[in-house]
Amino acid sequence: MARAGTRLARPAAEVDAWVRDAATAPKPVYVLVGEPSEIDGPTQALVDALVPPARRAFNLDTYDGRTTPMSAVIDSLRTPGFLAATKVVWLRESTLFLSGEKRSDLTRSLLTAWEAGREREAAEKLVTLVALAGWSQEQFADVRWTNAPKTRVREVFGEELEAEELAQIEAAHAVCVARDLKVAAFRDDSGALLEFIDRGMPPHTVLLITASAADARKRVFKRLHDIGACLVAEVERERSGALARDSVDDVVDRVLGAHGKRLIHEARDVLVRRAGADPGMLAAEVEKLCLYVGDRTAVTADDVRVVVRDMAGSWIFDFTAALASRKLAAALPLVRGLFEQGEPPLRLLGMVAREMRVLLLARECLDGPVRERWRADLSFGAFQTRVAPGIDGDTLAAFGKPHPFVLYRRFQDAARLSAPALRTALVRLSELDQRLKSSRGDPALLLEWFVIEWCRPSRAAAS
Repeated sequence: MARAGTRLARPAAEVDAWVRDAATAPKPVYVLVGEPSEIDGPTQALVDALVPPARRAFNLDTYDGRTTPMSAVIDSLRTPGFLAATKVVWLRESTLFLSGEKRSDLTRSLLTAWEAGREREAAEKLVTLVALAGWSQEQFADVRWTNAPKTRVREVFGEELEAEELAQIEAAHAVCVARDLKVAAFRDDSGALLEFIDRGMPPHTVLLITASAADARKRVFKRLHDIGACLVAEVERERSGALARDSVDDVVDRVLGAHGKRLIHEARDVLVRRAGADPGMLAAEVEKLCLYVGDRTAVTADDVRVVVRDMAGSWIFDFTAALASRKLAAALPLVRGLFEQGEPPLRLLGMVAREMRVLLLARECLDGPVRERWRADLSFGAFQTRVAPGIDGDTLAAFGKPHPFVLYRRFQDAARLSAPALRTALVRLSELDQRLKSSRGDPALLLEWFVIEWCRPSRAAAS
């Protein structure tokens, strides 16, 4: 077995050894840290091994680590299980291991949960972040995130957020109010827990802690690591928050392997482009893909295109490239396909408008600070060394701190357009936004007409 505390991308093998030993020689403490999609299965397997279903009514106590006082958890640990059988005290979503350095990780997890439609989870993470920042219930009730000072935003989330992200936070805040989620005064209860554990855990008692994030440098984490079994199921991400290639491969290979399937041709590349930020959603899409191919062992790129939803918004790269080139034959099917997939009109319009703003920003850079450094045939490597250093920090922040290659693609697209044409497009999109919100006209037809109007030859000549 890998040593306790090892950071693994795939926790199943680590937990398999724990499960085998749990019935006869359980550890006094188990800690699993990671996103729900990575640790829920292994955690449930461990619970099944420690406490058979017939004994759970008396020998399994479950607590919410965000709201339950540590004194209640310790009282439960002191109370023996029924018939001297193993008793498990499960502290879920614990905040014991959080620190200021982990606020950004929790923020990314909050936004991912909201995008995936897990509103309750996102709201609970928001309350946790606010409590971690030391806010009172009154401060939380009064704040308006979309116009909050940047210092207040950084205080809670550990970083500055874009306007679209703040709007999502505002929506999650509304869920908190609707569900009457209160801000518990955050305090570090780890000292009380350590004091109890250092006196000796009661016999036949196991403490199970699960958490979304952890700072392994904290004293409580190190101590639990020493006396028990700790696992951090890391999900590697890009700077943008999207799953890294290795993380996508881990999820895809795990699901495909369970079904006896394999990818051929460029199918893996298509999956990586569509993966998004939520490993749980990706796993569900790959499960659906396996059911679609039926008895076939091989999964093709066409299978992926037909079945797997684009969770990364990778379509936007093709779409903006088509708009920049004014290629109607490429742009129009993309819009129609997204409507067929059930993409909400306002969200789609907002994404198109955001991309147009980014293209305008890139065009203004090309007309200004990097004018002498840019060439149409510039390679990505040359862009990184010659052009990127000429973009100031505020401008990079306005771009949304994208991956360098994404920025390079934006500059390539913007080089084919003029600033006046892009400004005109943004005005037109603003008008469309008003029409959609007032329910005047068919959303699909309105957006299709914008694409047709933008791509027609008279417009191209005007730019």
